[in-house]
Amino acid sequence: MKSKNLVRCLQENLINSWPAQYYFFHNGWILRFNDGVTSRANSVIPLNYYGNKTIIYKDIETVERAYQKYNLPTVFMMHDFHKPSYLRNKLIERGYMEFDFTIGMGCHIKDIKSLKVNNIITYSLYNERTTEISDFLAKYSARPKDQQIIIREITQRIKIPKKCFILARHQEKIIGTLMGVLDQKGILYLADIVVDPNHRRKGIAISLFYKATIEWALPKNAKFVWLQVEIVNINAIKLYKKLGLKELYNYHYLKKELA
Repeated sequence: MKSKNLVRCLQENLINSWPAQYYFFHNGWILRFNDGVTSRANSVIPLNYYGNKTIIYKDIETVERAYQKYNLPTVFMMHDFHKPSYLRNKLIERGYMEFDFTIGMGCHIKDIKSLKVNNIITYSLYNERTTEISDFLAKYSARPKDQQIIIREITQRIKIPKKCFILARHQEKIIGTLMGVLDQKGILYLADIVVDPNHRRKGIAISLFYKATIEWALPKNAKFVWLQVEIVNINAIKLYKKLGLKELYNYHYLKKELA
């Protein structure tokens, strides 16, 4: 059964793990702005709502005007326990379109399955996202170099939670990367788990996962690990289940383009 309290806790963890450049708060909703790079950093997080059905459309219009000021489409992140519960229907009525259906997966550190590390590979840990990490992700992830520069700025704003960036190398060539963010509650968020396509099925992702959870986070009193994966990424979901992670909640985005 999905836990409302856990989902809300993870959403708070996500906001702190991926800090936007600007914030605006309206009737319980958290609006985030970050040059349009990543939906996470440029969307409304509806964790709470202090309005009612009488003023919901006015509140949505206020949000839309705010994103127009930044020349951005209006995007709502719709997790399982968004507020108010009727928000989705109101947004659909206004022409919002759904995209990026995603699963939040996680487990207690103690429930992680036994992992075998590929020790042929060399692993390096950094406190900040280096240029070589950004260059690797620009090559093998969905975001080009100019967006990776902005994402690096996002990671530099992570100040209070602990963070790490792990690189996997084979013969001095980077073949994989992972980012970990650990908060004060012992919740570890993992992101940017990317492996060079020529080196997949060699246990690189599992090794990076082990390095982040067991070697880096566990000695720092980590209790829970989680990540996000798009529903269409079936192979990744199978891998994470193999590691012991379970489906915790679902979310997707609702977007209205600029007029």
